[in-house]
Amino acid sequence: MEINGIPAHPLVIHAAVVLVPLAALSVIAFVVPRWRAATRWPALVLTVVATVAVQLATLTGEDLEETRGPDSALIHEHAEWGERLQVLMYVLAVLVVVAFLVMPVLHRATGRDRPARVAVLEKPLMVLLPLLAVAALVVVVITGDLGARSVWGG
Repeated sequence: MEINGIPAHPLVIHAAVVLVPLAALSVIAFVVPRWRAATRWPALVLTVVATVAVQLATLTGEDLEETRGPDSALIHEHAEWGERLQVLMYVLAVLVVVAFLVMPVLHRATGRDRPARVAVLEKPLMVLLPLLAVAALVVVVITGDLGARSVWGG
């Protein structure tokens, strides 16, 4: 797939490189009860959009590898990490949607939390979400580094 003669992958990856860290940081902020009311919508939207960006990056990367990519170990490793990021973002997106729906939200006017809809999920989500967000940050950096080294050498 090309856009004005340029492979789409180098154009699409920039969205993933920017949106995944923004989504991860917003998810980490969402877990903090005091910030939850202000960050729940940004966390949801950024995570879903970042997941779509990673999916597009994966699809365009596979297309680029099939049509133009030289067969190198570095490119294969980059593709494997890209697939890991894709799976990680799907899991993170699903858990953010669940958290968005069930986590308690502090109402600023009353200073009280709206009770959790499914209280048993609150603590596991408060642990899993930041762990997955940090993992997404690490994996996007590794994936991007491998991709850059495959293009620019080093």
